[in-house]
Amino acid sequence: MKTDIPAMNWVKTFEAAARLLNFSAAARELHMTQSAVSQQIKLLEHHLGDELFIRNHKKITLTNSGLAYLPVVQSTLNNLQRKTADIFSPVGKGRLVLHVNYAFSCLWLSNNLYKFCARFPEIKLQLVHSNWERDFSESNHDLAIMNGNGHWPGLNLEPLIKAEIQPFCSVNLANLISQPIDLLSFPLIEVLGVSHSWDEWFEQFGIKMDPNHVICHKVDTILAASLMVESGLGVMLAYPDLLMKPCLEGKLRAPFDATIHTKDNYYLAFPKDKPLTKSAIVFRDWLLGEMTELASH
Repeated sequence: MKTDIPAMNWVKTFEAAARLLNFSAAARELHMTQSAVSQQIKLLEHHLGDELFIRNHKKITLTNSGLAYLPVVQSTLNNLQRKTADIFSPVGKGRLVLHVNYAFSCLWLSNNLYKFCARFPEIKLQLVHSNWERDFSESNHDLAIMNGNGHWPGLNLEPLIKAEIQPFCSVNLANLISQPIDLLSFPLIEVLGVSHSWDEWFEQFGIKMDPNHVICHKVDTILAASLMVESGLGVMLAYPDLLMKPCLEGKLRAPFDATIHTKDNYYLAFPKDKPLTKSAIVFRDWLLGEMTELASH
């Protein structure tokens, strides 16, 4: 078997024949003769040192190697087609794949994407959600919006919001709170994996938390925490920039203006050694512009 990449025309012919399971149908799709299809498949099999098809009298089927190779080939061809369009199409066209932190998407991005789509209506978006960061080598996404301390080697990182947090609760609960120590009378909601804590927030007022007399609930995303808080369950620490919409809608309120700095932030991330597509560039510029405007309010 040769380890170099086989000829592209062999690979495209294999994909059509394997997808259709018919050399004649593949020949018609590719505008080739059936004998040319058969010949290219044989050349590919010889190159790989393995058979890809089981040839019966009236039909063909894929071997185990063929079954394993087909999705690899299809993914590669689809990605090549998409990247070609992204690179060589005019600005404002193409497909953009975003890997997005679930909370950021639900609390801000999904509510504001209509602005981007109105400006670039021919860019097709694909959002892939997750709570946690994902290695770019494991995915074909163009950009990622990730939450954490920013210690991700090999990535360009653009912070999206102010790295400050403060308490938030429901409007009804806020009416019962007059001083910071009052918060200890209600359940405190913590988000797992963050670098800040309630202890730090109370410390600025000289208040010590007694873990034996404080109810704490823990969740793995700020989105779940915000929904719990909206229901009146308790109080959470969160980014003011991220919760502007639920606050304006009267669902949440910050009972105190006092904030503390956090090492965490939401970041727009992309590899340092991978040039951005035109679609990714215009999205980056749009998002950073929106975040700058948000911070000025």
